[in-house]
Amino acid sequence: MKYTSQNKNKQLTLDLFRSSFDDLDKHNRWVVLGDTLPWAELEKIYNSRLHNNLKGAGNKPARMVIGAMIVKHKLSLSDEETIQIIRENPYMQYLCGLTELTDRPIFDPSLFVAVRNRITEKEINDMTVRLLEEERRRKAEAAARNENEHGRQGGQGCSKEEAAQNKKEDEFAKEFTDSKGRKHKGVLKMDATCANAEVRYPVDVDIVNDGCRVVDKYIGVVCKALHICKPHTAYKDARRAYLLLVKMKKRGGRLVRQTLSYMLSCLGKELRLIVGVFVDHKGSKALLSNSEQRILNATFGMYQQQSEMLANRTHTCANRIVSIFQPHIRPIVRGKAKAKTAFGAKIGASIYEGYTFIDYYSWDAYNECSDMALHIKLFEERFGYLPATILADKIYMNTDNRKLLKEYEINTYSKPLGRPPKKERPPEYYRKMAKASGTETKSNAPSAPAREYTEPTT
Repeated sequence: MKYTSQNKNKQLTLDLFRSSFDDLDKHNRWVVLGDTLPWAELEKIYNSRLHNNLKGAGNKPARMVIGAMIVKHKLSLSDEETIQIIRENPYMQYLCGLTELTDRPIFDPSLFVAVRNRITEKEINDMTVRLLEEERRRKAEAAARNENEHGRQGGQGCSKEEAAQNKKEDEFAKEFTDSKGRKHKGVLKMDATCANAEVRYPVDVDIVNDGCRVVDKYIGVVCKALHICKPHTAYKDARRAYLLLVKMKKRGGRLVRQTLSYMLSCLGKELRLIVGVFVDHKGSKALLSNSEQRILNATFGMYQQQSEMLANRTHTCANRIVSIFQPHIRPIVRGKAKAKTAFGAKIGASIYEGYTFIDYYSWDAYNECSDMALHIKLFEERFGYLPATILADKIYMNTDNRKLLKEYEINTYSKPLGRPPKKERPPEYYRKMAKASGTETKSNAPSAPAREYTEPTT
């Protein structure tokens, strides 16, 4: 039997793992991404947040940190898993700017925490603008190359898909100058979303149980540091009542209220105990770390809220704490089929040419219709002109925002206010509106009455 070489198809050999990355496949997605991104511009923005020119240790290269962040969010990995998978993948190491393969961690996973605290939404948006400019430059170079090679001018000879795309862009993103001499160009999309914090659904007895456990732990920490005997706490009694309730298949409302009332009384005893320790031993509160003090303060606030809701037989209150470990999180009602309520920061985002910008965020629930003026202002600051068309949900189209769009002379496609017109519009009008909103169908007949849309304001 004749044996042939296994490297016949230029497979990677073990020699690669002791040499440089010159032999890597240039069509790999991580290699392509590493060769595409404008690292010099991104590094300039990243380094603007560092103030260690004269003091402090040197920082990790910007490409290494940004590349690791890209891998983390693209694959939805944890901090530890991101560092581990980069150790095992030469293509990811190339993206991070390494010249040779290494089996050592590129940096400690805890650096991700510092990076998240360091980079604000402004730096993220600035990086996004640089990426958009780089893509425009590459497209312009590719178009010029294509025109020189094939001798085409004015887009002649291009494919049907490209022609359809260009026609769509020309229709809604066509550049024009309004009556006040302001330049308009492009289509701006805006919407609000929620960055889910992945917290446990806030059941009252669960939060009170967390509070009892945390306060009991902190009493032990303070007493151990002071070398005094830990007083008897009510945590075991509260835990016993909690387990008795959660193990039941069917829980009546009366039993839940009784259990919650008993657990709150136990939590109140523990809070009075730890306050007594702080009073008897001045300065003992400093024995807890800053994060532990924040959690303890949130437990006091949660105890007050739960006591008031139990007394009033309600389940809502102002600035309700849904997690003592992340007390800043508030419920965001979204009305989605999967989860009607989300817990996290509410983000007002705008999309331009496929790139998303974070224009505003808040941990409190708010009406996103107030973001339209901010979206337009930031768009003009980034690109130097106003959008030609704005596409947004009907919640944005209140009276004030309609006046704003009319003042800026920006086109929009939305349901008009007032009574529907008596004269029905032609089918071509509905096809154009459906195309603008992304709901175009193969049917040529209008699928909505005349009151569903209005003429774009120019």
